[in-house]
Amino acid sequence: MKKIFALTVAVLCYFCTYSQEAKESGNYPTLIIMHRFEVNPYLSTGSEGYKGVDFGNTSLCSLFEGSIGEHFSYSMSNHWLTTETKPLYQDILRSDESDFIDWLTISYTLGRFTFTAGKDMIAIGGYELDPMDVDQHGLLCSTLYQTISIFQLCGAVGYTSKDERTFLSLQFGASPFSTQSFKDKLFSYSLIWYGDYDWFVPIWSANLIEYERGRFVKIAALGNGLYFGNFGAEIDLVYKNSNLDGQNHEFSAIGKFSYTIKDKFEIFARAGYEYRSRYDIFGYEDEYVFNPTYVSSNKNYAFYGGGVHYYPLKNSTDLRLHLFAAANNYTKSVALSLGATYHFNLTDIIRKHK
Repeated sequence: MKKIFALTVAVLCYFCTYSQEAKESGNYPTLIIMHRFEVNPYLSTGSEGYKGVDFGNTSLCSLFEGSIGEHFSYSMSNHWLTTETKPLYQDILRSDESDFIDWLTISYTLGRFTFTAGKDMIAIGGYELDPMDVDQHGLLCSTLYQTISIFQLCGAVGYTSKDERTFLSLQFGASPFSTQSFKDKLFSYSLIWYGDYDWFVPIWSANLIEYERGRFVKIAALGNGLYFGNFGAEIDLVYKNSNLDGQNHEFSAIGKFSYTIKDKFEIFARAGYEYRSRYDIFGYEDEYVFNPTYVSSNKNYAFYGGGVHYYPLKNSTDLRLHLFAAANNYTKSVALSLGATYHFNLTDIIRKHK
């Protein structure tokens, strides 16, 4: 814990020092403190249905990023507090567990190419994995989101098109099946495409994730964003195969559909369906929780729900209030979630006092 405290102090001291230099150069780093608080009651709808109350994705996080000179940039995201804080600071060298550092990267840009190294998200992409955890509703997510250790030591090279509407990245990193990065020589290989073409915003990827020497989980993920005025749709189609003989297949389809009213309200519905032919690739065990972390081959997984987001601040989405309901075919209950997420931008405060 002393090391964690020292790192926190070092980051804050660096921010203060760099901010003073930024005032002179006009190049400010960005420090955003993100807090989410929510209450989730579970209502049983049948015998042995899951019931109770918890605080869900309540957490305290931060995002610190900026540039150094013309070519270098950095980014760090942290989970400081959650409803189960202690595990964040235990076994921080294990690559198959989450810890208080989500990512910590440094990038070098030369022309249209960007070289990135550090702890980063495996480039599986899709609209389910793309948002920051503090903004995502875990009660309406797939088992892949619930189980994979997505942040690993990685290196990547990216290319941005001249019109800046297309970004391609090739990534090499440690496997989430490792217990310690690179020690057991298990790796991941990813190719991802981000696009922004008016109404069509794709996040497509192809991945090889090694779970035994020479044996890979093959993942093709097609994230499709479709936007027409106030209407939006985000559809993920994900195929997984974990066997060299091709006998184990998983497929999932997840869709979010939303309508925005005057930039203040977002009404949304989200649903997903997961099929697997033999056994759960990333699942751990059959747990008695609302979101299963293990799904059997004789019962496919379906989840669904909907609700509303409200942004009360004028000309800002920094504060988001949410209310939604969720259910699935594994748990005989309905979950409700009421909460708020606030992104507090300290950089804006510094700029105002320049």
